[in-house]
Amino acid sequence: MKNFVFGFMIATIVGVVAAMAFMAGKNQVKVIPTPTVIPIVTQQISPTNPVIGGEKDEHGCLGPAGYSWCEVKNKCLRIWEEPCEINTASDSALIKEALVKKYNWNTDEIELTVSKNDGTYASGGVKEKSSEVGGGYFFAVKDVGVWKIVADGNGTIECVSLVPYPNYPTSMIPECYDTKTGKTVKR
Repeated sequence: MKNFVFGFMIATIVGVVAAMAFMAGKNQVKVIPTPTVIPIVTQQISPTNPVIGGEKDEHGCLGPAGYSWCEVKNKCLRIWEEPCEINTASDSALIKEALVKKYNWNTDEIELTVSKNDGTYASGGVKEKSSEVGGGYFFAVKDVGVWKIVADGNGTIECVSLVPYPNYPTSMIPECYDTKTGKTVKR
């Protein structure tokens, strides 16, 4: 009987331990990992703490981004991307070539004077070398790397000739003639 009591006690202990282990597993608290929180850094904008890249000069150029004003091209640019110079000799020859093509003139017989050139838009005068009378004006635009004559002559510029070039500087052509209304229009 001693063996029976001893066996019963061992079986009871094993049963109790098994039941406790089962209950501990069932009631175990599950740990959910906390997401990593990345702090959002905000910057206060003030005169003492300006945003870098936000400072513009009097022409609207972003100096901290590398832009500076180019007087000859009349725009902001980065000099390592686009030089602030105009090859006027080359441009003059190409504008002259555009006039020669338009009128089938002899290149050697015309004289061209470029008075304004910002690299995209140009204006000036043209005349025949042998002529005693004056010449006329020209306005040209560099479109996809090629100089094209927008208007030329010695009268009023028609507004319709400027339609394809709405950004032509008003400093070069401040007004034009509207053939529909018969009036001069300030641009």
